[in-house]
Amino acid sequence: MSTENILADRYGRPATPRGPIRRNLGVIITSAVIIIALTLWAISTDALGFGPQAEARDLGYKNLTDTSVTVEFELTATPGHEVACAIQAKNTAFAIVGWKVFVYPPSSQRIRDISETITTSQPATTGLVYRCWLT
Repeated sequence: MSTENILADRYGRPATPRGPIRRNLGVIITSAVIIIALTLWAISTDALGFGPQAEARDLGYKNLTDTSVTVEFELTATPGHEVACAIQAKNTAFAIVGWKVFVYPPSSQRIRDISETITTSQPATTGLVYRCWLT
């Protein structure tokens, strides 16, 4: 009689070893549940970014006067969705001296060039898009 059979008889374990799938069944089930949960979460929250989106790319700015600045930017948004963008102007100390939110109606174009003028409380040294989002 082999040592394995002697130990199996002593402790009541089966002498034949379980297959690798049966031994790791708990790990396999737990892994499958975690993968399914992560997949459902990614789909429901659009974590991969496949849903409607809006983003802006600054093209430049012009100081019209000491109290206004024009910001030019490229707006990329999913067609058919209303978009809002916050535009800001900053001074030499990087303090915000002008801020305004503009709302753009839905469009069939994905990419639009936009130019907006905002008033400032002090002379601005830069003007840029803070953020754009779908409304």
